[in-house]
Amino acid sequence: MSRANADIARTARRIAIGAFLVYAATGGGRITGSDEVTMFELSRALLHGAIAVPAGATLDGPDGRHYTKNAAGQAVLALPLTAAAEAAGSISRLSPAKRELAVRFGVSFFNALIAALLLGAFYAAARALEIGAGASLAATLMLGFTTPLWVYAKSFMAEPLQALGLLLAVAGSALADRPGWRRAGALGVLLAISVKLAMLPFALMAMLPLRSRPEAVRPFAFALLAALAGHLGYNVARFGTPFETGYGAQAGLSAYTTPLWVGLYGLLLSSGKGLAWFAPAVWLLPAGWQAARKVHGAPAKEPGRVHKIVWGLARYLPPILRPRFEPYVPPRRHEVLRRLAPVILVMAGFAAVMYGMFEHWAGDGSFGPRYLFPFLPILFLLVAPALEHPSRMRRRLAQGLAIAGLLVQIGGVAIHFGAQMREAGDYPYTLPLNDPHFMSDSHFNPAYTPILGHWRMLIRNAGEHVHGEAPRLTIGAAPDSTAIVAPSSGLASATARLGVGEEDQRRLLHALDFWWLYATYAGSPALPLQAVAALLAVFGVVVLIGARNSARDERGA
Repeated sequence: MSRANADIARTARRIAIGAFLVYAATGGGRITGSDEVTMFELSRALLHGAIAVPAGATLDGPDGRHYTKNAAGQAVLALPLTAAAEAAGSISRLSPAKRELAVRFGVSFFNALIAALLLGAFYAAARALEIGAGASLAATLMLGFTTPLWVYAKSFMAEPLQALGLLLAVAGSALADRPGWRRAGALGVLLAISVKLAMLPFALMAMLPLRSRPEAVRPFAFALLAALAGHLGYNVARFGTPFETGYGAQAGLSAYTTPLWVGLYGLLLSSGKGLAWFAPAVWLLPAGWQAARKVHGAPAKEPGRVHKIVWGLARYLPPILRPRFEPYVPPRRHEVLRRLAPVILVMAGFAAVMYGMFEHWAGDGSFGPRYLFPFLPILFLLVAPALEHPSRMRRRLAQGLAIAGLLVQIGGVAIHFGAQMREAGDYPYTLPLNDPHFMSDSHFNPAYTPILGHWRMLIRNAGEHVHGEAPRLTIGAAPDSTAIVAPSSGLASATARLGVGEEDQRRLLHALDFWWLYATYAGSPALPLQAVAALLAVFGVVVLIGARNSARDERGA
C-alpha cells in the first residue's frame, strides 16, 4: 500500500471509530418496529438452526409455522452480536422481561456499526475518486450527521446495509482496475441483494462501469449469483417454492398504483417525507454535478521545450532557488467520477420513479423517505465535488444546509418516530395503507410535518426532564400490554414485542429516545449511565477531530 493510500485508510478508520462512538452514545437501545422485531427474531432463530419466528408481521408457511417476509441477509450478519447478547442475557440475574430488553439492547447497536463502516467506506471512495481530502471529509460528516443516517443508525432496519452495499458496488465498479476496490464492489453487490431482493436492478445498474473492464466482471457475477442462490434457497425453506418471496402482491406490478406525480412529489419535496427537507445537503447536487463534469475540462497548453529544459536543470538547485513552476501534467482529477456521475443519477432517478409509483411510497413507520435513503451515499459522491474550492456564496450555502440538516436529525434522534406518530394520532392506523388519504396530513400538510412534530415533543419532553418529571416505568407489569411507541403492521401482542403496558406506553410519549435514559426510567441509577454516554460522545468527537487532522496531513490533499 502506498503512503497516500495508507493515509487515506487511517483517516477512514478514524471516521468510522469516531462515528460509531457518537452513534453508540446517542443510540436508543431498543428494537420495537414490527419489521425490526421479526428480523431480530429471525436472527435468534438462526442461532438454533431454524428460520420460523413468533407470529406477528409474518406469513404462514405450508407447515403452519410463521415466517418473516424480509430477506435473511441482515439476520445472518447480525448473528455474532445476537449470540453475544443472548449469552450475556442468559447469565444475568434480570427478570425475564428485563432480560428480553437487555438482549434487544445489545443487538440494537448493529446499525450503529454498519452506519459507521458506511462513513469510513464513503470517505475512502470519495478520495479514490480523486475528490480532495477536505471536501471528502465535509461530505462524509454531512452524510453522517445531517441526513437520516443518524436516525437509522439507532434502528434495526435493513436500509443502512442496503446503502452500504450500493455504495461499495458503485465505487467498486468504477474503480475495478484496483484489486481492493474490485473485491469491495463484489461484496457490495452480494450485500445489497442479500439484504433486499428489490436492490437487484440497482446492483445491476451499479455494474454498468464494468462494460469497459470485462476482465473485472467475474467477481461481480459470482457475487450476484451467490446472492440470488441464497434467496432461492431461503424461499424454498420458508414456503416450499423458490418463487415465493413472502411479499405476495407487493412483488408484482399490481402494487404500483400511486400516480407518479404524487409519489415523486411525496418522496422529493413533500413536507412529511421529502428528501429535500430531511437531507437538505442534496440541494448541492446541481453544483456537484457541474463541478464533477467541469474539472476534467480542456487540458492546459503543454509547455514548450525551453520550459522543460529549465525545469530539468532546476531540479539540481536547492528547493528555495528553484523556479516556481513544474512540468505540465495532464489533468486527471474526477475523470472516473465524471463517467460515474450519469450512472448514479440513473440509479437515483429509477429509484424515485419505482418507489414513487409503489402503493406504500412513503415507507411509513420510519423517519423521512425510507425507500430513497439507501441511495443517499452514492448521491453524496456528487455532493462532495461541490465542496471543493467553493465560492464564498456556496460555502455559506453549504454551511446553512448542514445546520438545517443537523437540526432535522436532532429532532429525529431525540424523539422516536413511533412516539411522534402516536402523538400526532397517525398510529394506530385508521385507514388501509393503500388508501389515498392515509396519513395525508402528515405527508403533505406543512403544519403537520413530522420535522416540527419531533421538535415540539423534544422541547416539551426536555423541559419535563429538567423539572424532574421524567417517565417512570414498571417493566413487565402488564401481561396483556400492547405495543410501545413504535408503529406496527400487525404484531400479535406487545408482550412478545416489549412487555410494556398501556400506562407505560403513554408515559413513554414523554421520553427522550436514548438508551441511558430508558434505563433510568426503569429504575437504574442515572449518573453512571450518563457518564458512560458522555464519555462515548466525547471520545467520538475527539477521534473525529483526529480524522480531520489526518485528512489535512494526507499527501495530495
